[in-house]
Amino acid sequence: MNKPQSPARPGGLPLVSGLMRLQRLLSELIVLAMTLLIAAEVICRALFGFSLMIVEEVGGYLLVALVFLGMGVALHDGVLFRAEFVINALGERARLILQCVFDAVCLAGMAMLSWQLGVQVYESYVRGVRAATTLATPLYLPQLFMVAGALSTALVLLSQLLEGMTRLRSPHHE
Repeated sequence: MNKPQSPARPGGLPLVSGLMRLQRLLSELIVLAMTLLIAAEVICRALFGFSLMIVEEVGGYLLVALVFLGMGVALHDGVLFRAEFVINALGERARLILQCVFDAVCLAGMAMLSWQLGVQVYESYVRGVRAATTLATPLYLPQLFMVAGALSTALVLLSQLLEGMTRLRSPHHE
């Protein structure tokens, strides 16, 4: 299958690429932690007849962290869902313009999401909100992963937007 190179993603800023490598590693560690936690729960229930009583809560927090940290990585790597049949029908300049518009709109949305998530974390921290569970986890802790993931996704979008605009201005694309 022919997979065309996305027009606005030839490399990326080194800072963004380094951050995405770090997030990818953290995401891999989260998957490992989830696997070990679930395996421990299965072993405890099957062999010893008791539950750890925290797997659902911690697993949920880890899943949210994985999703939010994975958004930026997937976007950076160009593996998010795209309507390729539409994009491939366009010329290179039109693809670049469409990608820049997409990145700008998504950046605005991600900036608003980051702001609102930041407000939520602040309010959870100030109010001392805790989960109504055995662990009584302070909710700002898992919410921080949501903010970090949204901000890193916004950073990737900004990087790609700047890259695309630079390519549009180059004489090669005039």
